Amino acid sequence: MIVRELPRRSFLAGGLAAGSLVLVACTSDDRSPEETIDNRVDDSVLSFLIATFPDGFSQPATLAAGVEQRVAFVVADQIDNLRETAPTSLALAITRGDTTVFEMTVERRIDGIITPYYPARVTFAEPGQYRAVLPDYPDVAPVDFLVAEADTVEIPQVGEPLPAVRTPTTADPLGVAQLCTRAVPCPFHEHDLAAVVGNGRPTVLLVASPGFCQTDICGPVVDLLMEVGGERPDLDLIHCEVYDDPSVFGTGRFPDLVSAVEQLALPFEPALFVTDADGIIVARLDTTFDRSELADALQLI
Repeated sequence: MIVRELPRRSFLAGGLAAGSLVLVACTSDDRSPEETIDNRVDDSVLSFLIATFPDGFSQPATLAAGVEQRVAFVVADQIDNLRETAPTSLALAITRGDTTVFEMTVERRIDGIITPYYPARVTFAEPGQYRAVLPDYPDVAPVDFLVAEADTVEIPQVGEPLPAVRTPTTADPLGVAQLCTRAVPCPFHEHDLAAVVGNGRPTVLLVASPGFCQTDICGPVVDLLMEVGGERPDLDLIHCEVYDDPSVFGTGRFPDLVSAVEQLALPFEPALFVTDADGIIVARLDTTFDRSELADALQLI
């Protein structure tokens, strides 16, 4: 994924939000081995809770108050993200000050990707500072993050129209040097978003740069869209790359962003927007998603 830092056009390609990893280790407790097998790993292994979204401290907040938000997390040990040993679900609490505002069990998602993640959907009543906590792992450091006033968050929200920005196509690449950085280019570069969104057919826009994802967190999202979306001839599917000319990376400089990425105010990739026939956003998946969550989103249209 990419996270915009200041200045606006500076991105971190393929990495987690800076500052999201809190370096506090767990310690084991007196539970028997049998008690740790079902749905949990030993506390000496699960060491970190990591937010996959900008936390609002090291980057501007992207979570908006008053609108349902998707907040996704991964977990890690002292060396790397947990994969095979990641719990099948996590008890997650979100607090504000001394008050617990949400308590939920979040199921692991790992269908078609390497690194499992835990997405939760919550509506924050007010802007401010919140904290994500794992009650079953009290020695794991919580994750603090900020929620902003809705009118200060530029990213289009669920329930809003998807802006009809122009996206590069094979017929008109709009100056973009490489329409698709996938090893074998995907087939989703025929439609210009501005020409099809709200045209009476549902539209799916995926902003991703598969050739420049530096971690396995973002996953093979273009491939997943080909698998799941390819079964839906009723959809207009669009993949938009992130960078105007990725070869600029080879010079030690940072490439310009594709205009659509700027206009949508995206500070990360991948980002998936699913709209209904009228162009209203019914789902948005940020930074990481698997086959099953993508399928769930497409079932909404």
